[in-house]
Amino acid sequence: MVIRKQAIISWLLDKKNVIDEYSIGTPITENKIHFGYLYNGMNHLAKVRQNNPDWGLPELLMPSFEKMMEKSAKSFLNIDHELFQEFYNDNTCGILLSKDCGTIIYGFGENKLYIWVFKEDRGQSKLCIYFYAESTENNSRKIYTYPTLIDDNQLFSGDKEKREQIYGTLINKLMIYLALKKHAKVETIIIPTGTINNINNTINEYKQHKEKVRNESGQKVIVMDSKWFRKIINDNNIFVRAHFKLQPKKNKMGEWYKELIFIESYTRHGYHRNATIECRKETENDINQPEANNSNCQK
Repeated sequence: MVIRKQAIISWLLDKKNVIDEYSIGTPITENKIHFGYLYNGMNHLAKVRQNNPDWGLPELLMPSFEKMMEKSAKSFLNIDHELFQEFYNDNTCGILLSKDCGTIIYGFGENKLYIWVFKEDRGQSKLCIYFYAESTENNSRKIYTYPTLIDDNQLFSGDKEKREQIYGTLINKLMIYLALKKHAKVETIIIPTGTINNINNTINEYKQHKEKVRNESGQKVIVMDSKWFRKIINDNNIFVRAHFKLQPKKNKMGEWYKELIFIESYTRHGYHRNATIECRKETENDINQPEANNSNCQK
């Protein structure tokens, strides 16, 4: 995996860097209204930058970490609004590098979550998605964007159903990531610029999970380790329903056989066990080049 230099990141992190309309901007689309909407989104980001927010270093999501985020998603559904308010009170903002979505710039302000998504195109950072969301007390969200933006084939790929899920997918990704980053046992790994690192400490027990990351971005990048998911711990009382079970037994001859027995319902106290890890070998990919068959976020 290669992390290339991006004009949008350099501009956000370097206060003296003047925006270059040829390196940062909006895609040229035939729909002038869509172009104007994204142009206004770029102007909004420029105003936010003037307030000198603490973006922190860019943070890279490894494929394994994203898989565990997906498995943890249901745990946060009932506290979504509470988390939203927590991040808003903390003035949370940052830069997230995702293989499938591109470069995600996010910030909580005015009781809203603002999101800008940039795609790299021949050395230029182009704003392809811009919207903001509000959270309600019943853990639902209100999303504000230009309604026909996702219909623009010059900005998005995939069928209509996938496009309509884009905004929710991005918010879910951010909320789960921020929740795990703040409340789980997460270790940060800083990769200096101009170096190559073998990321194998996310799951030490699985050698096939090693992945090489080359940082050519021009600044340090953070990679998240995931010690928190090596053990699954449940300390709650768990009700077990009555059920039948094939119990292994030995007869008088010492031969094993199975007898169908009935087990009454009972309550047991939690469990501690190793997490189930699903890994696959990854080839070296450019972080700025999303997979061709993945249309979860943008074209």
